[in-house]
Amino acid sequence: MEPQGIRGRVLTNVPMKRYTSMKVGGAVPYLFYPEDEADLGAAIAWLTGMRLPFRLLGNGTNVIVADRGFAAGLIRMSRMRRLRIETTETGALVTAAAGLPLKSLIRSCAARGLTGQELLFGIPGTVGGALKMNAGSFGAAISDCLVSLRYMDEKGEARKLMKDELGFAYRSSTISDRQCVIEAAFELKQGDRGRIRADMDYVWQERLRKHPMERPSAGSVFKNGGGGPCWSYIDRAGLRGACVGAACVSDKHPNFIVNMGGATGADVVRLIETVKKRVHDATGVVLEEEVELWGFDDGA
Repeated sequence: MEPQGIRGRVLTNVPMKRYTSMKVGGAVPYLFYPEDEADLGAAIAWLTGMRLPFRLLGNGTNVIVADRGFAAGLIRMSRMRRLRIETTETGALVTAAAGLPLKSLIRSCAARGLTGQELLFGIPGTVGGALKMNAGSFGAAISDCLVSLRYMDEKGEARKLMKDELGFAYRSSTISDRQCVIEAAFELKQGDRGRIRADMDYVWQERLRKHPMERPSAGSVFKNGGGGPCWSYIDRAGLRGACVGAACVSDKHPNFIVNMGGATGADVVRLIETVKKRVHDATGVVLEEEVELWGFDDGA
């Protein structure tokens, strides 16, 4: 059935391998691109009326989708990119829409000499997606400077939550799959533009040096735990370069699984399970996924 009352673009029977950085995954029935907050509410209302679950899709950089796909409507906020910067005595209150790429947010703030997010530079994805997983790097996390966020619930009602209501922890938050982040407010300080730019350059060069950016991947597969970086446990288990089909543990950084060409979602998940078992057998450490697995069970 064609969705009604939606002003933004709606795609049907969408192959997710085109919309995820790992380049795997079957089709979902609908992908919505709401034009604004009202359009987002209309999309949620239509999906609720059809009794279809919905999920928010950012840039698909942290998601592995099953080869069979799954029955859900995905909502992509990429047309909602507004950025508002209000000067304060010590810096600025920065309000960023959920669909704004994280890189764009950081570049815009850095150009104004606003510090607090530059160590996150190079993390792929959108503001909304980064908040849901509390994305971080080099000891910093996106929640560090957060003041509040607005989201839309499954009834189409917009609500506001303060930072301390969101349960942020290492690579996690209490933002659920049914809470559509609309925008977030950050408090940034005034800093030295040269120092900010140098920090951005440093973290970017480190990513180029250490991460297998030349191959499709979903970024870090596992959360750090067990008292050390998880890549070291994977290495100790002798898994650097291990493959299932065309999904391989990166030789460059063993906490990345890369698609060597033609990998399936099943390949990736079987390799994840193999890594978890081998690491536990070799070190006693239980690895926990940082990536999200969509469609590999009976639900969405």
